[in-house]
Amino acid sequence: MKLAAALHAQDIAAMRAMDAEKLSIAAPAAGYAPWGTIDGHVMLRQLVDVFDKGEQAPVPILAGFNSGEIRSLRVLAPQPPASAAVYETTIRSQYGDLADEFLRLYPSANMPESLLATTRDALYGWTAQRLVRKQNALGQPSFLYFWDHGYPAADAAGLHAFHASELPYVFGTFEGTPPLWPKIPATAQETRMSDAMIGYWTSFARTGKPHAANEPDWPAFGSTGLYMAFEDVPKPSHDLMPGMYAFIEETVCRRHASGDIPWGWNVGLWSPKLPVQQAQCKQ
Repeated sequence: MKLAAALHAQDIAAMRAMDAEKLSIAAPAAGYAPWGTIDGHVMLRQLVDVFDKGEQAPVPILAGFNSGEIRSLRVLAPQPPASAAVYETTIRSQYGDLADEFLRLYPSANMPESLLATTRDALYGWTAQRLVRKQNALGQPSFLYFWDHGYPAADAAGLHAFHASELPYVFGTFEGTPPLWPKIPATAQETRMSDAMIGYWTSFARTGKPHAANEPDWPAFGSTGLYMAFEDVPKPSHDLMPGMYAFIEETVCRRHASGDIPWGWNVGLWSPKLPVQQAQCKQ
């Protein structure tokens, strides 16, 4: 309704009748961002609360993220500070009693990589794992993946396993990527990876279990944190990024309990001061 008023549209039907490109440009200019709105009707509460209460749809899930998510989304990560000392001082100021664990996960020894990993894990790693963990707790078949596959053009551009780089493999669309997309070579290795992805994804859509011909079985997440690592070939593995999920779960819980601090992109050097430990947030 707010957007309709800003665009001088009588109702949602009038907005739907607008030119899609013009609407897409006008909406953010009018201050509308396409986030979920807790309206008490369709979305009753924060999604973290929905999943904590087990109110989500009880269906199988397949979710995951890429090792290089932020390599092509660097606007989401801060610039490295002047020195490692500045980095550590800022983190200690913002994270308090959790600063040591933050610096263990995201050390100052390689700040550029740590900055990319910090944002990647908060935006994509924690969220994907949380979806899988919560569905697993409902007793639903739940499958986690980690895309860490590179190819020459992407790696040469510093874009190893960048955001959405798995999609041409999932859909078999090597020739349909945009002009600036690092070109995927039509080699036997890349074709095999695409065939594997297509097999896993389509069988999951069909049966709720991912399976690909001539490839290893994809283990359910279960109680031991099993997942599929897509590297040079698909490889079942376990315990992805030890400590990462628990750390971010704790920070999100504290922010959520405070009631007035958003979470997601504002992490690391961009983080507000972390609230003190809350009883309900102890792991």
